[in-house]
Amino acid sequence: MARPKVLHIITRLDRGGSAEAVMQLVEGLKRDGYPVKLVTGRTVEPQEDLDAFSRRTGVPVVSIEELRREVNPVDDLIALVKLMRLIGRERPEIVHTHSSKAGLLGRLAARWTGCPVIVHFPHGHVFYGYFGRLRTWTIILAERLAARITHRIFTLTELGKRDHIRFGIAKPEKFVTIPCGIDVAKFSSPGRNPAEVRAEFGFSPSDVVAGYVGRLVAIKGCEYFLYALELVRKKRSDIKGIIAGDGPLREELEELAKELGLSASVAFAGVREDIPEVMHALDLFVLTSLNEGLGRVLLEAMACGVPVVASRVGGVAEIVLHRETGLLVPPENPEGIAEAILEILNDKKKAELFSRKGKERTKLFDVRRMIERTEEIYQRLLVDREGGRG
Repeated sequence: MARPKVLHIITRLDRGGSAEAVMQLVEGLKRDGYPVKLVTGRTVEPQEDLDAFSRRTGVPVVSIEELRREVNPVDDLIALVKLMRLIGRERPEIVHTHSSKAGLLGRLAARWTGCPVIVHFPHGHVFYGYFGRLRTWTIILAERLAARITHRIFTLTELGKRDHIRFGIAKPEKFVTIPCGIDVAKFSSPGRNPAEVRAEFGFSPSDVVAGYVGRLVAIKGCEYFLYALELVRKKRSDIKGIIAGDGPLREELEELAKELGLSASVAFAGVREDIPEVMHALDLFVLTSLNEGLGRVLLEAMACGVPVVASRVGGVAEIVLHRETGLLVPPENPEGIAEAILEILNDKKKAELFSRKGKERTKLFDVRRMIERTEEIYQRLLVDREGGRG
């Protein structure tokens, strides 16, 4: 079967798991012979320079400035019209949308221009943990309506699929679970000596280092990592912390670290291009999110052989098998996080078990599986469409 033309639309390509996953996906589709184009809205801190990405992969990237996360009736209408014009001009056989705003506007534009197949990938959901009740239920209602014109909705995990069904977004047969993969080989072996990386942050090989990697925004709950470190220090004076990432809460978190007496023990590393090397310099990785579609950063840590402690939220439990590949704790619980950190640090055999089992589990989440599964769904939907079952 000939490769169909596919148009991917995402609200923004700012640094984060969803942007990285979408860029990996379109790159893989292009490599497999799909005529693919990527459309993005206003992007401030791109996952990768978009012009360089386009030159490297051969995937054209189109920017629509009015496509933004914030609700703005004028910009939203302009973005919708531009998307309709683009889809009408390109005539793709598949429109594949990502994230909430692009998901709504992109699917409407695809439907109103007669696109044969419409696929949506929300990359998690905002049904709890993000907004107030009124805004949350407005989003849920919009997702229910958009689902009616969607042929398939991809979810990152079975837990995410169950959440969508529980909130009445669509019937079970409309969902397909496709975890976002990582390039396992990229994280398997460090490019630098871990001791050298530690020294960069002022830490010695004998220090015990716990790390956090991610955006510094409220939903990630990084403050609970700091609260937990303060508790751990009362029993392990050798504990250190690395926070890699940036965001609007950085200054607030730095001030909190100072108030907790952690200024000399916690390094704020900012945005890093060498995350695999930073991961390999850790003794433990901690994810404190209040909601999480999948938690790709956990896969990255596990691929590096680093034991993990994570909040039991969203799809995290499908990555971290409790007491087999790491430890799960309730969200917003610094005491529980501290206890889990100490449990791993004080038991080398357990840490080695989590390290080994974690590396084994990441093989199930290699990025190639995500690409192949997506291609399989595309072809099946096109066959169904041609057979009159679309």
